[in-house]
Amino acid sequence: MSRTRNQEILIKINPKNDDSNLLYNASENIYHEIRTFLEKKYPNEFFLHKREKVGIDFFTKKFLLNENFTFVKYGDGELICMIGGKGENCDYHPYSEKLKDELIKSFSNLFQNFDDVYLAEWEDNLIKTREEFISSNDFHPKYADYECFLTLDSNLKDRKLLDFYKLLKNSERKKVFIGPKKLTNVKGMLNIDEFINVPIINAYSEYESVINELKNIGVEKDNIYILCCSMMSCVVCSDLKKLNSEITILDIGSGFDPIFGVKTRPKQPSAVTCFNYYREIIPPTFLFEKSKHALNVLNKSLGED
Repeated sequence: MSRTRNQEILIKINPKNDDSNLLYNASENIYHEIRTFLEKKYPNEFFLHKREKVGIDFFTKKFLLNENFTFVKYGDGELICMIGGKGENCDYHPYSEKLKDELIKSFSNLFQNFDDVYLAEWEDNLIKTREEFISSNDFHPKYADYECFLTLDSNLKDRKLLDFYKLLKNSERKKVFIGPKKLTNVKGMLNIDEFINVPIINAYSEYESVINELKNIGVEKDNIYILCCSMMSCVVCSDLKKLNSEITILDIGSGFDPIFGVKTRPKQPSAVTCFNYYREIIPPTFLFEKSKHALNVLNKSLGED
């Protein structure tokens, strides 16, 4: 985060209507118009910098238009590893020199070589450290809402997240999921074609076998990859983009944990709340272990007795 020594004005431009496509279709033109006006009225007076950020509505539009994109989460754990931290992240995945090097290489590859990659921007801790790492390496990432694909209480107040996952489920594009066995039921929830199992702790220890399995499956145009494998996700994202740039990648992180696993983050809703929200796309064979009430809701929705 850059320091301010004189004075600056930060202006946000957001559509008043969620359905508006004006920014989606013409953000560069709008910025150019503003820049041209200021430079003409106040020649040689200001430095101008554009910093764009997108969210769930943007990615939904991308998906509806069959436009590929990559959403990747270099969170505080990845950042600590990248700057040489010791120990492990909040999910007990260990840091290592090898992982550090691979994360830095993957960051450089994704944000220097591809225009359709969006960095999930968190707003909690280590923000200054993240900004200093990005600026010192002269990276210029496009930003996205960090929480837009996560199953959190705040995201269950409307249908935006559900509608996105419904689009994903109903898509005929080939879908590959990389994550731990505890999330097996995501296969039915999203109609996953290929499920690659990784260890729930230290997924990176199986990195080579995961890459080989992905290559054997085939990294084909318009495939969709959904990743829930901690810090390894970032490295796999980079490898996939090298193999084929015309794919969609979603680094979901802990997004499915409260649905099929257990709560792993403070802001995640209860299992019952998750079930009620997602019941339109939850597989009917899924046995909701913690609540007979939730199972009854599903049976009624299927017209069963």
